[in-house]
Amino acid sequence: MNEHKNKLISAKVENNCKAIVEVLLSLRVNALQISPELRKNLVYELIRNDVFLLTTRAKNQFLMELLDWNHKGLRHALLALVSVIVSTLKGVEYLVTNDQMVIVRVIEILKE
Repeated sequence: MNEHKNKLISAKVENNCKAIVEVLLSLRVNALQISPELRKNLVYELIRNDVFLLTTRAKNQFLMELLDWNHKGLRHALLALVSVIVSTLKGVEYLVTNDQMVIVRVIEILKE
């Protein structure tokens, strides 16, 4: 999990959209391949590892910047992983750790 997080961070720093999508899809595929009973544990691991860096000093900045990229593949991969995370109450709480701007942005993207 930590390796995925590090790949995600470095891909974003390099503005490598393809690599970001690859990491996000890998995490989503992992979530969908395990049994539904264990999926909650995977979501908790994503939260514990702070995959979107929401509990860091940057707060929502990392995730909001990803959501602001106008790349359909990236948005699809990002929203798919967000949907996996918000499938649990802890996941919803994780996304609104700082404020509700992430949720507002997700809704705006879905409206487009």
